[in-house]
Amino acid sequence: SGVISLEAANQLDASAGSTNIVATNKEGIKLTTSGSPDSMSGSLSLSSGRDVDLTADASAKLGGSGVSVVSGGSASVESQGSLALSVDESGSGGVDVVAPSVSAKTENLSLAGTQAVSVESVGDMKMSSSQSSILADQTMVLSVGAAEASESGVISLEAANQLDASAG
Repeated sequence: SGVISLEAANQLDASAGSTNIVATNKEGIKLTTSGSPDSMSGSLSLSSGRDVDLTADASAKLGGSGVSVVSGGSASVESQGSLALSVDESGSGGVDVVAPSVSAKTENLSLAGTQAVSVESVGDMKMSSSQSSILADQTMVLSVGAAEASESGVISLEAANQLDASAG
């Protein structure tokens, strides 16, 4: 098996009309930016005048001390399996979604918090069912459970102008 080594003290430029780099053994292709393959110094820039497509037949991972996905247009994350946004539980970080509008379209939606769940709105807040009337087997439940029997759960309903409630 042959080896081609290209070395430059400062800069190495190469250009071609079309280039394919193929690794035919299990070691694959490794791009490093340091003098030794084990060192993590330097940086790597990958750019294209058109599209960049990163795919893997197995798993793909993008990692770093900070990861950012930036788009001048729209950005999409798709999965045929599950999709998770998570932060190390021992860390103090969180997952923030900041946008003028956020929508979730799913068959079931669950919000759970081990300490608290808070929903706030400067404008109107609406909880509704798509049915024009709630049928016998469809319910909307607002409940509070006490952690200990000596504690009491409290539901407070407040309205600045009018509070309507009815029951069958």
